[in-house]
Amino acid sequence: MNREKIQRIIDKRKPFARSITEAQTSLARIIRQYKDLRGLCRNVLADEALAEESRAADAILNTFSLERAEELAHDLENIQRRLSRDTLNIAVIGKARQGKSRLLRTITGLSQYEIPDNDGPVCTGVRSDIVNDPDAPEAWAYVDFLSEHDFVHDVAGRYFRELQKHIPNIIIPDTIDDFRYCRLPDKDTFTTEDIRDETRVRNYIGELEKLRAHLDDYREYLGRGRSSRIPREQIRSYVIQKDIDTGGELFRHIAVDKVEIHCEFPKTGAASLRLIDLPGLGDTRMGDTERMIEALSDQVDLVFFVTMPSDKGTDVFEEDINLYSQARRALGRKLPIERWSFWVLNHKLNEDNIKQCGIFSEALRTKNVHVANIITANCTSDSEVAELLINPALDFLEANIERNDREYAHSLQSMMNDTVKNFREVLTKAGQIFAGDNNFEKDSEIFDRLFDELWFRLNAGLGRCVRISSSKLVENREKPCEALKEELGRTIDAEKETAVKGEEINGITREVVEDTWLNSSGYEAAHSDLLTRLRSALSRRVQENIDEVVRREVLIPLQEYLCEVFSAAGKLNTHFHAQGTGILDELIEFTGMHRDAMPSLYDGLVKLKGADINCETRIMPLIAKPLDLLNPDKEESKLMKGRLNSAEGIFDSLIEMYKECLDELEGRLAGGDIYSEPNKIAFEIAQNFVDSMTNPANPPVKIETQWRALYRYIRSDVWPEEIGSTQIRRDAYSRIREPLNAALSMCSSLNVKFAE
Repeated sequence: MNREKIQRIIDKRKPFARSITEAQTSLARIIRQYKDLRGLCRNVLADEALAEESRAADAILNTFSLERAEELAHDLENIQRRLSRDTLNIAVIGKARQGKSRLLRTITGLSQYEIPDNDGPVCTGVRSDIVNDPDAPEAWAYVDFLSEHDFVHDVAGRYFRELQKHIPNIIIPDTIDDFRYCRLPDKDTFTTEDIRDETRVRNYIGELEKLRAHLDDYREYLGRGRSSRIPREQIRSYVIQKDIDTGGELFRHIAVDKVEIHCEFPKTGAASLRLIDLPGLGDTRMGDTERMIEALSDQVDLVFFVTMPSDKGTDVFEEDINLYSQARRALGRKLPIERWSFWVLNHKLNEDNIKQCGIFSEALRTKNVHVANIITANCTSDSEVAELLINPALDFLEANIERNDREYAHSLQSMMNDTVKNFREVLTKAGQIFAGDNNFEKDSEIFDRLFDELWFRLNAGLGRCVRISSSKLVENREKPCEALKEELGRTIDAEKETAVKGEEINGITREVVEDTWLNSSGYEAAHSDLLTRLRSALSRRVQENIDEVVRREVLIPLQEYLCEVFSAAGKLNTHFHAQGTGILDELIEFTGMHRDAMPSLYDGLVKLKGADINCETRIMPLIAKPLDLLNPDKEESKLMKGRLNSAEGIFDSLIEMYKECLDELEGRLAGGDIYSEPNKIAFEIAQNFVDSMTNPANPPVKIETQWRALYRYIRSDVWPEEIGSTQIRRDAYSRIREPLNAALSMCSSLNVKFAE
């Protein structure tokens, strides 16, 4: 009967659990959007010019309670877990020596061996969950161990945080080794103004000393996670604080978070029932009260408060009220404790306290201790516990748990809608800050005027480079490149000096000639091959020298000259801060990122960067005739072949012809027209570049429009006084408005309903 009853209750909850998932998703999105928006505002409004907006945004955003929202997220997670469980959970709590452990043994059929009580030297030191498992005729358990972090921060750390209230300079450990070697106050000499605090703090110091002194007794268990199955006979070794035979203290339980015991409950027929045994308050580590409250808030459907009134007369003591008050904190007003708790009065037959049970029951009401039911039963009697406690408890849950769940959920729904409303109000107020600025339209007018003035100067500056006779490029157009003349002169002198020595020319020695002759069809073939190699080597060396000099002495100065125009007339150096041709690199990178808006600008800049004075097609033809003296197909070379009849003769011929070639080349270069060619080509490059920047043929977008787009991006740097701060503000507002409006749109359409 109880089995079906419990299953009906569990089955009713599952669909309800699924309805809460959407609210969790919405709340998680609100929290994420709030954090993102707060971080964005702090980042975007960091500029000193936006200090006023930053302060206003902070003030408004701080009116949203992130802490309450995160607490609500935790509560929604709790209720979602609560409704998704496959068990009904009943917590049994009470002061020591009131019969709590005996009640648990009666329900579960476990012995004092697994659930020791506090009549003697043995008592439990950790929470135990006892699961009704029909497949476990012999009890077994899982043990969940604390991590080292949880032990340091949640066990030892609680004592340290209490000590810090009285000893501010005490250092709270972060690791287990910090704890081992930390310095503790002397408990025997510690004093404070309040004697009660003094005693309590001395006890805290004593507990820390004990935890540290016995660290090696339990440290090996920290961080093990969940154990494998523990057989019945080993369970007690993980939960008891004192040895049953010697009475000596045990310490393994310090590393244990909880024990989950599986066994078959013999009398109740209550499958899918879980009992949660919380340690007797007052006998355990600091923090057990907090762990009890945490367990009650999301893991418990019904609470049994257990008290055994004394047969010598009793009353509701301060400890009872404290216990009840602490339990009330679990769900607070979201679901008052009187809706989900019984007070169990333990009736001892051998020391008849039935009268005192009645007195205690009346006293509970006069002390404003409200519970759903007060039950008097002998906690050692199977029949009384089953008939007077378990059956009424399951009947109560069947009749009330759906109402309790909905009341709990309804309070969370109200909190959720309050959170949504709060967030919406915050976003609306923040939106008023970033809605816009009356100066923005005026700013656009100012920009257009300033750009028109700058465009006039830039257009003129670029045109002056190639159209005014006084410009450097026009002046140099017909002038020879003196650096090239000097370089080629040095090259020819060096080659002549080598040829005069007669030992080697461009890597060709007498030995090379002999090897070539031996691997060819004859002297004439060897001569032709070596002559071709010699001509190619000289041509390559001359061209390399020309390329290097022209790049260094003509091209780079040309790029620097045009970059100076960009800086002087175009004020681009206010945004692009590189030196020399570096500004060209930055412009290429920037226009490349916005290529759709400024394609001709990008292409023209790339061509200028990659410009090359093509020596092979423009300059080398001017010196082709002297080099042709080394062409084996020329008539002069054919006449020379008739005198070739040895390797020595070939080498001498090569030397003679090479000298003649150098003399001809020197004479050709003396004419000077070759040296003016680089500057002519440089002028052509500049002219083509200026045309592409100011008046390109058939541009996809009007060139002035492309320049305007470029300056619109960088206007706050180019004109800081005229529109700089306004532009900074406009850009900041624009960056914040989009995510803010998206959050507001989501919030405005959100109406959470999961508890109707």
